[in-house]
Amino acid sequence: MSFHYTRECPVTIFWSVTHASLVALGVRWLSRQSSTVFYEFAASAKESPDIIGWSSGFSTLIECKATRADFLRDSQKPARRNPKAGMGQRRYYLSPPEIIKLEDLPKKWGLLWAEKGRVVVKKEARGHPERSLIAELRFLNSMLRRAQIRIGSRPLSEWLRGENRLEAKRGVPPNRTKLVTHADSEPRPQGARRFR
Repeated sequence: MSFHYTRECPVTIFWSVTHASLVALGVRWLSRQSSTVFYEFAASAKESPDIIGWSSGFSTLIECKATRADFLRDSQKPARRNPKAGMGQRRYYLSPPEIIKLEDLPKKWGLLWAEKGRVVVKKEARGHPERSLIAELRFLNSMLRRAQIRIGSRPLSEWLRGENRLEAKRGVPPNRTKLVTHADSEPRPQGARRFR
């Protein structure tokens, strides 16, 4: 966020808020309530939320809107026209003050304002129990695929359990155990060579 002072009124501060700064504020706010938070991931799902988090199976979605035009474009998304197709049991918009007003909100949505580097709850979300669990599962599956790509051939479940931590700290790649083949286990005649 940057400060802009005007000559006419040197005391007045105008906040120049970017989408990235809204996302950072939203992640910090949601991380205090949720055990798992993802942000700014383009996914193969029909909806790519700015921020989504889960706590005990309860999901919260935050869409960050730095401008009024961005907020108006958001209403054209298929997941906004059909709330049952969208993610998030609780859904919020996060914007600078006065960009989105309470009367602009879709039914059951909450409103968060970014004021002076903190998030202020203007209206609590009422909840969407009819959310698309399939869309949330697709999103989570996409995140797990990305994790699998990053860790390579190592099984994801092993990585999630934190196995081979010492090897990782020492820079030893995981799963470097020697495979014993049938040819290795057979005794070779004396003087015979094994080709590699």
